[in-house]
Amino acid sequence: MTTRLRIGVIGGGIAGLAAAYRLAGDGHDVILWERAERLGGQAGAFPMLGTALEYFYHHLFTSDRSIVNLIDELGISESLIWPTSNVGFFADGKIYPLSSATDLLRFDAVPFVDRIRIGLVTLYLQKTKSWKKFERVTAASWLRRAIGSRAFDKVWGAQMRAKFGPRYDEVAMVWFWNKIFLRTQSRRSPLEKERLGYILGSFNVLIDRLGEAIIERGGVVNAGVGTDALTRVDDHWVVKTSQGEEIERDILIATVPSPILLRLVPELPDDYKRKLTGAIYQGAITMILQSRRPLSNIYWMNIGDPSVPFTGIIEHTNLISPDHYQGWHLIYAGKYVEQDHLYLKMSDDELFEEYIPYLQRINPEFDRDWVEHFWVFRERAAQPIITLHYSDRIPSLRTPLAGLYLANTSQIYPEDRGTNYSVRLGDDVVDLVRQDIGKLRHDAAHSS
Repeated sequence: MTTRLRIGVIGGGIAGLAAAYRLAGDGHDVILWERAERLGGQAGAFPMLGTALEYFYHHLFTSDRSIVNLIDELGISESLIWPTSNVGFFADGKIYPLSSATDLLRFDAVPFVDRIRIGLVTLYLQKTKSWKKFERVTAASWLRRAIGSRAFDKVWGAQMRAKFGPRYDEVAMVWFWNKIFLRTQSRRSPLEKERLGYILGSFNVLIDRLGEAIIERGGVVNAGVGTDALTRVDDHWVVKTSQGEEIERDILIATVPSPILLRLVPELPDDYKRKLTGAIYQGAITMILQSRRPLSNIYWMNIGDPSVPFTGIIEHTNLISPDHYQGWHLIYAGKYVEQDHLYLKMSDDELFEEYIPYLQRINPEFDRDWVEHFWVFRERAAQPIITLHYSDRIPSLRTPLAGLYLANTSQIYPEDRGTNYSVRLGDDVVDLVRQDIGKLRHDAAHSS
């Protein structure tokens, strides 16, 4: 017996697109809604310099098999390249390379004994595969004990404050462990340079191909159409769209942030609501500079100076050659912020003026005349804060309401959010849907 169900996917980010692609391939009647005009969510890109660039910086690790396998499946693997990367650290007015053990030994921002402790702790975390014990302790307390308060405050603590602000000491050690462990997986040996993946032409190459593939499989993709309410009626759902339509679906997969699901479906049970409200999100701001000159020779520069208001400087054209961008240098000045941060309210021009003196701190030669153009992008629900015992508070993919599923970044764990894990999340929620459809088929067969 074949059951062709009406399935709706709310949200056209990577997870939603992956889920819609799989379910359309199963032969279901699939509709995807995305309120923004473009698909892709936080992984999306905008046209510039004859190609496109992501609103928020993105790359892949060699361990990111879910997304690499999907790229292969879609026939676009020729666009995926793996250039070598480098990492730096800015502190005390100086840029320190930090891509290798040798760089760490030369890192005189902290005393030699602290460098040794940092190296040994890094090695320990790289070799530790079991993360459960790290759920019960904050990163700040564990790392202070492991490397000492002096090294913590100067290096890892400074980076955590730059990312999480006043909540830095609430972040569980499991989050930090994953950051160290994941980077290990992108090298075959400690002596090998790290390679990172990037899709030439931007992640839009993948996003657009997924949208096309959904349509090729008989699905419908509605970009620029939001969903305003989801209502359970008898044995199906009614989706009220931003265009005033009311569309019936047997199954819904919401890939929106948890607070949005609460607004769309206020009748969710209280226990599940508490899990949806348990995630605290950091916002994110990126300013992208189209510059005549590079700011540095570093691709990924972590900021360890508390007086500099950036989480990191990601110099995209130190990973991907400026030749792909008509010779221009493209620089992200990224910052994670609390929801009430002043930078979320500033105009783009005000923010640019605010940033200039700090860019000159990183490179004293920097001049505003280097910048031909700049763009600013903001996202209020960019990064869930991973606190203690986080796994106990993750809302399940299968909600308590029949036929309603949730798949968003707050459920990616113990890994941090990212495009690879969004693909995996989309696959995971599809597996649950398939299980439930299989049960429906089984029950129908035995009742007939």
